[in-house]
Amino acid sequence: MSRIAAVRKFQIAPDNQNSSSQKWSPQSGNPLITFTIANAEMYLRSKNLRLCFDVELFTSADVPPTAGQVQLNDRIGVAGLFQQLEINNLTLNQNLETIRNFGRLQSSLISNSSGWDDYTTYLSNEFGSSSNVEVNNRYARRKISCAMPIMAGLFMGESDIPLSNDNGVGGLFLKWSLQPSVQALFGTAVAGGGYYELTNVTLMGEYGMPVGGKLPNIDSYDFGAFSSFYSVINNNDVMTQLNPALSAVVTTFSSFIPTTHISSGTEDGYKTTPLLNADPVTGVYDQLAPITRLSFLRSGILFPLQQGIDESRMVVKTTGVGDTFGNSKFQALRQYYYGMSIRPKTSPVTDTIAGQNSEGLPFANNDTQHNSVSVTQAIAGSGTYSNAYGIGIRVGDMQGVGGTVNMKTASFGIRIQSLLNGSSPVSMYTFFSYRARINYGNNGIVQVIN
Repeated sequence: MSRIAAVRKFQIAPDNQNSSSQKWSPQSGNPLITFTIANAEMYLRSKNLRLCFDVELFTSADVPPTAGQVQLNDRIGVAGLFQQLEINNLTLNQNLETIRNFGRLQSSLISNSSGWDDYTTYLSNEFGSSSNVEVNNRYARRKISCAMPIMAGLFMGESDIPLSNDNGVGGLFLKWSLQPSVQALFGTAVAGGGYYELTNVTLMGEYGMPVGGKLPNIDSYDFGAFSSFYSVINNNDVMTQLNPALSAVVTTFSSFIPTTHISSGTEDGYKTTPLLNADPVTGVYDQLAPITRLSFLRSGILFPLQQGIDESRMVVKTTGVGDTFGNSKFQALRQYYYGMSIRPKTSPVTDTIAGQNSEGLPFANNDTQHNSVSVTQAIAGSGTYSNAYGIGIRVGDMQGVGGTVNMKTASFGIRIQSLLNGSSPVSMYTFFSYRARINYGNNGIVQVIN
């Protein structure tokens, strides 16, 4: 633990701020936001780091939206405005962590580590999220002010980050890439030119001043990071082979969305739906295609479970209706391992995270107000499947006590057996959480080991 004598608060403006126009937007401003955190004999208190900004949504030409015209995903809010985050060492510009598909990562992290109380209190201030489409619709019609924590692996740990050139990371350079509006937003006016603007952007946080005014000698610094992969599945028995090339993997998890919903403008591109088949007549993804069996493999061998997750007994087939498997039951075992992959259940607090009510059914308990229906309501059917669904496994250990697995040269396979019909492509976003290490040298020389 770092020894801190005093704490100083800071506020940093973007490097690329233009004095004549302080707007950031893919349409009406700069699509990149960069910050420099200087190298100094101080710690960066990462858990208190916040990206602060105001967001306004527009239909076109600075016209604010009315109900349903332009909206954000209600579960992750403004986090969906960011496409990628790159974090580099400032002195040598060495990459420490790059998170692609940043918004999709937050769709899993925020939705599956937060309960109803979180959404009705602090998450609305941090992300402008609500987990209620009606509340979210009202947010979209006014300026949203947020103090967003930076949910990157480097900043999600409990350790303070040393910024020194000799005994630290040598300062940090952060580059945010904004998401195109057609993917970040959805609604009746998005395809016709709806967009968003960020203003009053600042990076706020705290420096920890070390005892004696100088950081102690540090040989290395361990931190967490995320790596992402994208694939498309279509058939009822699919083996996805990934090569993480990481030496210390902690966990992996995946989420799904119909491929046609990505960057459509009318559909919410940050939903994490169950596997769905498209209606052969209308083309709307409104028919459940439940997973029947799920297997994880390392170098072709079942791992870390020595058997597949069999959910075939949860599948209920109903003849004579369009959604043949729509009455299938909640897959508690799949959800248990998925929840564990994101947030280990190590205390009674984490056991209170919503399960069926947030993820398992179109409308759990017939409660339409407290379930996310984040889609343009004119698109019948597909709006009922916007729950926090996914698959995952904690590969390091099953108790959440800190184990890792070397996948530097080993492949990782995910076999999904389901009821997909072969003509309904579904996109899968897979993330690996891993541990990396920075080895420090003299004069700002840093070696990053993944």
